[in-house]
This record gives sequence, structure tokens and C-alpha cells, in this order.
Amino acid sequence: MAASRPAQSDASRPLPNCASLAIGSLPHTNVSAAVDLMVEFNPVCPAWPQLPRLDFREDMYVQFSECMPGAVLDMERRRLWFDMEKAPAEMADFYERYLAHEAGLCKISSDYARGLEPFLESLPSLGPRFVKGQVTGPVTFGLSVKDGEKRPVLYQEHLFDAVVKALQLKGSWQAGKFIEAAPGAIPVIFFDEPFLTQAGSAIISLPPESISGSLNECFAPVAALGGYTGTHVCGATDWGLLARTDVDVLHFDAADHMQELFVYEAELAAFLEQGGMLAWGMIPTDERSLELSSRKITDQVMAAAERVAGFAPAGIDALEVLKKSFISQSCGLGSRDVAVAERCLALAAETAAMLADQLG
Repeated sequence: MAASRPAQSDASRPLPNCASLAIGSLPHTNVSAAVDLMVEFNPVCPAWPQLPRLDFREDMYVQFSECMPGAVLDMERRRLWFDMEKAPAEMADFYERYLAHEAGLCKISSDYARGLEPFLESLPSLGPRFVKGQVTGPVTFGLSVKDGEKRPVLYQEHLFDAVVKALQLKGSWQAGKFIEAAPGAIPVIFFDEPFLTQAGSAIISLPPESISGSLNECFAPVAALGGYTGTHVCGATDWGLLARTDVDVLHFDAADHMQELFVYEAELAAFLEQGGMLAWGMIPTDERSLELSSRKITDQVMAAAERVAGFAPAGIDALEVLKKSFISQSCGLGSRDVAVAERCLALAAETAAMLADQLG
């Protein structure tokens, strides 16, 4: 974690204690059913559902493009791209409104997130400890969405700066809405970065400080509101780089890529000692989940926590590692079968309950 963030003791920092947490996307097309599932299986930290099969506007890139200067959405061809001819004029207007701190400049409308408003309406009666939202991370968005010449916007310096600021506002807007709907809960906003599996390769020709800088810019306003931030990468990446950002929660694919995280022993120990938390993506998001038991997954998490406990020079108690842990699926569920998705949610909830019992 970055040294710029004031250190907080665990006593003053509410911890997840192995609460279940969802990445966000579901394969369902019934909004009410999707919201109910998110609430039922994640009672401590519910999240609003992204429903990409219901509407193309809920695709993880399209969903957060609303308000971005130069963005063009072609619903008929199911394509999002940036028009570099109209972008300059729209950027001028965007920055004017951004600098004026215009409320709701980059809100997420119901057209782009059908489940968000019903989810917000359910929060007052739930009394959760945390409330989770999600945004596509700046590097992943910047590499995935292109201009008319099929060049990633990540490499359009001025446009990418506006994209980062728009994503930043998407996150802080969610945090504000969560605080309004559930004043006693802590917002947890993830900036999902699946493309960071390519960090350090020719695909991402971006200096490490640029990656961490764009992420920290997104994290800052959420932290200023008292929320937690998270980053999800569903594969191997430079976890040392991410552990040195201002992020609060590292979500990793513990089902298939746990060893890649454990390479960074010193960085992981420092991250936890400075108040960082882990989200164990221990439930695989495929047919394996139909055969797995929550008992087996619980044992796997316990064994892994014991290993992490030995990373610090002075040692960290495994129970302390678990107190700083969420339990989750390895990735989003939007592209999976409904039966697999629901089994994954159930396994995370059952595993979280077993581990919470052991914490007392």
C-alpha cells in the first residue's frame, strides 16, 4: 500500500471476517431474481448485479462508458468505440463540468444498470456491514475500447486522462449512493482489471508508475468518502505492483492462480501489515463448482491462510489473515450457466459461514 495513506489499526478498521463477496456479473435476465440472489448469498457484503445477457449496455466496458467524451455506442452492431473527431469538443465540456464538481456528471443510469436501483432500494432493510460496487479498471478499459482506427484509448494520452476521471467518478458516485441508502455500511468499490494479467508484456507497453497512478486516481475519492477499494485480476499479474498502490482489497483467482500470488511474499506481508485485505477467489467459475463441497474449500482457505501467516518476518497469526479476508468466486459469472453461477454463489456463502464460525 502506498505510504501516503495514513496507517489505521485493525481496531479502527472494520474487517470482513471471511464475509462472502461477489464480483458482480450474473447470467440472469430477471432483475428481481438477480438482486435477490446477491442479497441472499452475500448478506454481509451484498453487491448490485451486472446483467450482460439482459442488455448489451450491461457489458463490463459499455456499462461505464456513459458520459465519456467521444464515446459512441452502436447498439445494432453491439459495438463501443471512440470518435476522435468529436472527442476534443466533448472533452472540453467534460473537463469544465468535472472541475465544477458537477454532481452526477458520471452517474450510472438505469438504462445501463437495471439492477442498481432495485438493489439500492433493498439496502435500508438489510443492515449490511459493507456494500459492494464495481467499475471496469482504467487499464482494462483503456486496452479494450478503441478509436475508429482500432487503436486502444489507453494510448490516446488526453482522451485516456478523461476516461480515468470518468471511471473515478463512476466509483465515487456509487460510494455516495451506498452511503445514502445504508449509512451504517462501508462502501467497497472494486476497479476490475482482468487485462493486468498482461502487465509487463508487449501488450501493455505502459510504465508501472502509470498503471499504479491511474488506479490510485480512481481509488482516492472512494477513500475520501470512507470507503474501501478493491482490484480484481483473474490470473497471474504483478501483485507486488498492486500491493504498493492505495488499494484496500486484492481479489485474486485462488482456484487456479494462487501460487502466482504467493511469489510476492514480502510485498504481501507488507500489504497485510499496513491494513490491506484479501479476497480469496477460491470457488472456480466452471463445472468444477458443481462437484466441490464447502468443507473442502474451507480447508483450502485455512491451509492457504496458514501459509500466508508465515510470510511476515515476525509471523502473522492465520486467524488474523482470515479476519482480513473475503471469500469469493474466482471471476465474474455473467458468461456462465445459471446453475453454475448459483452454485458458485452458494459455495461462497457456505464457505464464508464455516470460516466465520471458526473466527468466533
